[in-house]
Amino acid sequence: MAEHPNVAVVRNAYDAFAKGDLEGALADLADDCVFHFGGDGPNSGDHKGREAISAALVKNFELTEGTQALDIKGIYADDDHGAVVIHETASRPDGASIALDEVHVLRLRDGKILDLWDLPDDIQAHDDFFDGK
Repeated sequence: MAEHPNVAVVRNAYDAFAKGDLEGALADLADDCVFHFGGDGPNSGDHKGREAISAALVKNFELTEGTQALDIKGIYADDDHGAVVIHETASRPDGASIALDEVHVLRLRDGKILDLWDLPDDIQAHDDFFDGK
């Protein structure tokens, strides 16, 4: 069976992110895209639009000094949704680190990403790490 075209849309975004290409990572976002980060960390909440999403991702990059990595275990998509199963690792200059499994759930339309929900398997550990604890 052929791969759904939205798998390539999602893969291209994550590949660009892995290379530090933020512009490429966000190339297929809808203008009114929203990234939803759960929990109570400093980046938690809804980030609406390219500028707010960029700022949130840059904040994570700065906190981790570029060590954040998303190891993709699988990408699944259909006409309306995508799911990315990942293993996230990152460290901070103070020696703290995380290694968590996550799922990113995306809503798509016409090859554009409308929403992304970040769902780590341990939201408290994720919050503590990104909160500097």
